[in-house]
Amino acid sequence: MSATLCVFCGASRGKDPRHADAARRLGSACAEAGIALVTGGGANGLMGVVADSALAAGGRVTGIIPAFLQRLEIAHTGLDETLVAVDMHDRKQRMFALADAFVALPGGVGTLDEIVEMLTWRTLGLHRKPVMLLGTAYWRPLLALLRHMTASGFLAADAAAACEATDDIGHVLRAARTGRTPA
Repeated sequence: MSATLCVFCGASRGKDPRHADAARRLGSACAEAGIALVTGGGANGLMGVVADSALAAGGRVTGIIPAFLQRLEIAHTGLDETLVAVDMHDRKQRMFALADAFVALPGGVGTLDEIVEMLTWRTLGLHRKPVMLLGTAYWRPLLALLRHMTASGFLAADAAAACEATDDIGHVLRAARTGRTPA
């Protein structure tokens, strides 16, 4: 595997079947491109869909799950590797260490926390890894909030621009391979 993409996403499938379809396409495309995945380690929801799709296409998937979530989210038992984290903060640090890029599929507050923390760390200069949102329509309210924060003087324009939304899986793959967001 030439690169590793960390995928943050829901432990639910949500109501719109297009989200599960995007997770399926992302997992398969990563495997076909030789890009390993790091996920939250759960078997349910979009997290399970993206992992199962990557594995079915011959890809490599590492899950990182806090001990207390192993039962709540039902840990995925078919991954190449499962690492048990102490807590949510340890999980994010381990995901960060393994990943060349980050992408969020639709999800809830956990997904939001994870992708925003990676954006925060980038804004603070702790890394230069790509931070992306897959599914522009779903993420539109977050993008509007980032623009509002910028317009209100609380977020620099380049920081808001560092979190890119796309519907193009190829774009995500190129960012993971190069470690930077393609132009």
